[in-house]
Amino acid sequence: MQKRPNLFIGYKSAKAIPVRDPMVRDFLIQATLDPMVFAIDYQPTVVHADRVLPVNGIVLERCGDRRFAVDFVGARPPTDPQGEALLQVAFERGCAGIMEVTAADIRAEPRLSSAREVWGHGSIYVHGDDRAQIVEALESEGPLEMAELDRLADTRRETRAVVCALACEGSVELDLRLGLGPAATVRLGSRRPSLRMHGYGA
Repeated sequence: MQKRPNLFIGYKSAKAIPVRDPMVRDFLIQATLDPMVFAIDYQPTVVHADRVLPVNGIVLERCGDRRFAVDFVGARPPTDPQGEALLQVAFERGCAGIMEVTAADIRAEPRLSSAREVWGHGSIYVHGDDRAQIVEALESEGPLEMAELDRLADTRRETRAVVCALACEGSVELDLRLGLGPAATVRLGSRRPSLRMHGYGA
C-alpha cells in the first residue's frame, strides 16, 4: 500500500501541499523562507493528449511576477519520463520557464540546516511584546544583523527563537545563504501584521 503523503503548510501556499519525499519538503521550507519567492502553488494533475497525468507540480512565483514550474531532477515520476506533464503545467500557468532543482541544490549548506532550524520554531507562540520589540527595532533601524537586533530588542524569549518564529509566518525575512549566525541579516517581511491590529502602539 502506498504511503500517504504528509502535508506541507506554509504562509506562501494557498493550500496544503502533499509531500512524499523529504527532499521536496526541504525545498518547500527553503522556498517559503526565501525573500525572492512570493508565492508557492501546487497542481496534482494535468490533462495532456487526452490523458490525465499525475504531476505533483510545484510552481513558484518569484519577485517580478515571474513564475517557474519546478523540475526535481532525478525525482520525476516514471510515468512521465519526458516531463510532458510538467511542460503542460508550465504552459497552463504562464510560466517563464522550468526551474531545475537537484538534490545537491537542496542539501547545500549552510542553507539546509539553517532553514530546518528556522522552521523548527514555527509552532512557537510569540508574545505580543516580543513581536513589538522586533518589529519596532527593524522599523526604526532598517535591516539588522542578528547580533545587533539581539542587542536592541529586549525580548522575553531568546531573540533568535523569536526571529525564527516570525520568519515562519512572514513577519520578518532572513537571508540564510550564509547561515543563521550572528551576522545573518534580518529585515521586515512584506506580510507582517500591523501592531495596531494586535492592540499595540495604540
